[in-house]
Amino acid sequence: MKKTLSFAIIAVFLAFPLVLDASICVVKGQVTDPEGKPLKDAKITLVDPSRGQTYVMKTNKSGKYFQMGIYPAEYKIKVEKKGFISLEGKADISPEQENVFNAVLAPEVIAPVRAEWEETNVQANKLYQENKFEEALKLYQEILFQNAGLTAIHFNAGNCLYHLGKYEESVASFKEAIRIKPDFFESYINLANAYGKLKKFDEAVPLFEEALKTYPESPALLSSAGLLYLNSGMSDKAVESLEKAASLDPQASFHLYSLGIAYTQKGDLTKAIESYEKYLALNADPKEAARVGAIVDQLKAMEKK
Repeated sequence: MKKTLSFAIIAVFLAFPLVLDASICVVKGQVTDPEGKPLKDAKITLVDPSRGQTYVMKTNKSGKYFQMGIYPAEYKIKVEKKGFISLEGKADISPEQENVFNAVLAPEVIAPVRAEWEETNVQANKLYQENKFEEALKLYQEILFQNAGLTAIHFNAGNCLYHLGKYEESVASFKEAIRIKPDFFESYINLANAYGKLKKFDEAVPLFEEALKTYPESPALLSSAGLLYLNSGMSDKAVESLEKAASLDPQASFHLYSLGIAYTQKGDLTKAIESYEKYLALNADPKEAARVGAIVDQLKAMEKK
């Protein structure tokens, strides 16, 4: 039984003008396995090398984590859980955006890979885990030279290219993974993430829409599409996508928070307030309740003018 690479951390950023306290940032997200099952007690570590500051969080039974009061900076982020392959990357945290970092961790033990490229794949995975992305990429490319139809290897090569900042090339790798296996959900997410780095939202949006044809009832995909629409200034579509996500997953407060932002962007303050209040009803954290409650008060004051 051998290890394989996991999926890249997904970070969706959303500019939000109603920032009340520039010194406080909120970080949250969810950790799941490749089947979408939440992972409890996964450890998320944020390290700011410049200040020597470290924050440590753990996921709850729903695989979710939440932390307020984080100083804005560029952090090294690590997500780990016993029995799963750890992930590491960078996280730019700012009070002017929605700092959401979701991760998909793959089990350390899977079905054996084909013998002719097994050893090379194991070596490549080890290099990837050591952040030696250039070296890992060369080995993945060696495998693909002899076995061009391996979806997971195209995906892993795309992740290496992404970490190396070669976003155009990572787009090509993720697209090839999707071409081979059109229902490879994770490749759609990482492809959209790479397009986001390139600021090519006009190309990313159709990819999500194509994925939603296969997964029309996926709250996670609908929510991610909603955030992408927001970043593209497509308020109406953002509302439509987030409303559906909220209806399919009514206990997930994140959809409602994003919906509040979408309605605010659209200028519908009444529905924005309604969405935020539904969000508050599902969120027991007192600090978060105070922060969002203040936003609601501000919107109500604007509505009266």
